[in-house]
Amino acid sequence: MRIAAFLLGFLALASIAPGQAQSQSPAKVLTPDQMRQMMEDQEYWRQQRGRYEDIKFRAWKLEPKRRDSPLRDLNISDNEIREVESIAQAYLPRSMVNISPVVTDCPCEEGPACTAQVYVVAQTKDKTRGLQLSRTNGPGGVGRWGVGMVQQWYLRREALVPSHTGNSFVDNYLDEKALNELYEEFPACAGQLVPATQAAAAKKVEGKK
Repeated sequence: MRIAAFLLGFLALASIAPGQAQSQSPAKVLTPDQMRQMMEDQEYWRQQRGRYEDIKFRAWKLEPKRRDSPLRDLNISDNEIREVESIAQAYLPRSMVNISPVVTDCPCEEGPACTAQVYVVAQTKDKTRGLQLSRTNGPGGVGRWGVGMVQQWYLRREALVPSHTGNSFVDNYLDEKALNELYEEFPACAGQLVPATQAAAAKKVEGKK
């Protein structure tokens, strides 16, 4: 992303040769090219404001959370439980986890191969965290669980941290840039979703105790 190149260029300005006067903070110096790029970016964001608002609203509607319908014909199998728990351990606190019922009707942003979703919650003494997993059909119709596309986007969103360059104008620019780039990367709908009946059929292949 261009934000990395910009930030590196800006931070390079912060290095002062020994003995250089300290009256002017290097963290508040921007080159004409940097200022021009910032203005161009801000103008582009203004032009995209309506689209970003639509994406923001769609992201809000798809915020990962527990769903209880429509249920998959066959609920989660023992093998799936082990697979889901193994994935959850990489993202959630190592504690007892609660797995929601398996539901169908994946949002189109999850891709046409998505057949089902679950929401996993891990609770500790201090906090509760959740993770949405999506099941997708691979070669031969074999399904696998993984972190869903929307959930991956939310993880990146949660990982954003405020900038602290010493220049509030640049901080605001970098924060807005990081967020708008995330809007640009929000998963888009593509293809036709796998019918819920196919998800159930794939589930039967695994067997259920």
